[in-house]
This record gives sequence, C-alpha cells and structure tokens, in this order.
Amino acid sequence: MSTSPQLDQRTEVPVAPPLLSPGAVLARLRGHERGPVHIIDPFKVPQAEAVEKAKILDDLGCPALILASTDYESFESRMDPYVAAIKEASSLPVLLHFPPRKGLGFPLARGADAVILPALLGSRDDYYVWKSYLETLVNLPGRADREDWPELLLTVALTFGEDHKTGDLLGTVPVATTTTEQIDQYIAITRSFGFHMVYLYSRYAQVPADVVRRFRQRLHTDQILFVSGNVRRREHVTAYLEAGADYVGFAGALEHDDWRSTLAEISADRP
Repeated sequence: MSTSPQLDQRTEVPVAPPLLSPGAVLARLRGHERGPVHIIDPFKVPQAEAVEKAKILDDLGCPALILASTDYESFESRMDPYVAAIKEASSLPVLLHFPPRKGLGFPLARGADAVILPALLGSRDDYYVWKSYLETLVNLPGRADREDWPELLLTVALTFGEDHKTGDLLGTVPVATTTTEQIDQYIAITRSFGFHMVYLYSRYAQVPADVVRRFRQRLHTDQILFVSGNVRRREHVTAYLEAGADYVGFAGALEHDDWRSTLAEISADRP
C-alpha cells in the first residue's frame, strides 16, 4: 500500500492513508488454525533464549509470537535489537503487548509486525480505557520511516480474578462473573465499535469457561477471541479452545530450565 498522502478533492486537504485498516497480521490471525500462542517477557527472558524459542515455535507452525510485559524500562534500547534478532531467526509475526505511557501512548519497536492496543474497559482511569489510543495516533505522524510502524490491532482487554499488580498500575477492576450483565455490556461495546480482538486475562487463575463461551457466541465471527493467564499444561489450552477461544496465550509455563519439554507438551495435539 502506498504511503503517499491522497488528496481529498472537495477540501484540497492531504489525507493520510488509514492506519487502522486490517492488515496482513490480522488476516493471518483470522485465517490460522486455532491453538496456543507463546508470550515472552523480553525484560525477563534473555534474547538468545527468545530466539531459540521463536525458531521452535516457527517450526511448530504457530500463528505468531507475542512480546509482552506489565513493567518495562528503556523500552526502545531493549526492544529494537530484541525484535530484530527474533525476526532474523524466524518468520513468525511479532506482536507487541505493553501498557501505554502517559504522554507517549503505546510503545512501538522497529521491525515488530503488530501492536496490540488494549482498551481496558474495566479501568477506573479513562486514559487506559480510550485516551491512550488517541495519544498513540497523535504521536504516530511524528515518527520517521512510516513503513516500519507495526500494524495496529484494536483490542478490548478485560481482567478476571484478583490482580493487584495490574489494578495498581492500570486501574483495572476484575470483571464480575456472578451475573452476565457487565459481560454483555462489554460484548455489546466490542461488537458496536468493531474491535479486532478481545483479550481475556486472569493472572492467578483461569478465565471461567462459561465467560469464554458467552463471548464467542456473541462476538462477530471475524472478531478474534484471545484467552490467557496461568496456562501451564495442555489441558488448560484444550479447555479454553473447547470453550471457544481462538488463541490461548501462555508465558510463565516456559520460564524454567526445562522449557523445551513443557513447550512440546503444550503444543502437542490433543490426546
């Protein structure tokens, strides 16, 4: 797609190409076989280990690799070479998933294929609900080398169960699951505003299977349902897939010395 501004004949004002139109990564996620997706914390996992994992995940036919962290410092100096090393070693699309920084928006790394932009509908702070989106877009035109910008994946992100770390940092309140009223409201917003994805997350437990089913039954067919949190065995992946998740994220399960065995078990076909 050309990056040259198009001219609006009625107003004679240069109009930039749309930033939020579906791209190659979204098309790949929509068309790929459902299954597990590994999430690497680049501020915990050494670069060499991440590269080795990416090679194996690529050979396994995984849809993508997500780089994510709740806490981070010196983002650009750390992430640019980290992403470059992974991209050199594998063909997997690299997705970024990091909280925004007030005054800057969501952090972007050169060479990344896409960035998950989470609208935290359950946050008490409007910045994390929607203002961070606008701040990111405002800052984009000031960046050089437009072709290097990652694709933007508009995502509704919701947390389940106790999670003081995310709550303290981003003002999130766990979604109530005793009734379906709040869940249905979030589903309606997701459908009405045309979000690309929904990201359901539980730090210390699992997202209830009936919640996953309710989202899948009511979302548009092309809206991707991603579920993550405390996934450590293949049975956790299978349970989420059977409930309707398109992709099941797992991170901490591979943060140990014998991660190769765990990866083989999590990625294996269902028994």
